[in-house]
Amino acid sequence: MTQNIKRGLIAAGVLTGYGVANAAAVDVAAVVTDIGAQAAPIGLIGAAVLLIYVGVKAFQWVRRALS
Repeated sequence: MTQNIKRGLIAAGVLTGYGVANAAAVDVAAVVTDIGAQAAPIGLIGAAVLLIYVGVKAFQWVRRALS
């Protein structure tokens, strides 16, 4: 029985060591900063797409009204 207790303590120590090694913090500050920097260009692209869509619809509306 003492052999099993020793094995259990060794296994617990090994698992604790792995748990601490895997719990290291991941630095995501650079990714968050990059995503924040991309917000303005993405907004401009979205606005341009919306403007083109509205322009096409307005052109079709005017064309239908004149026909």
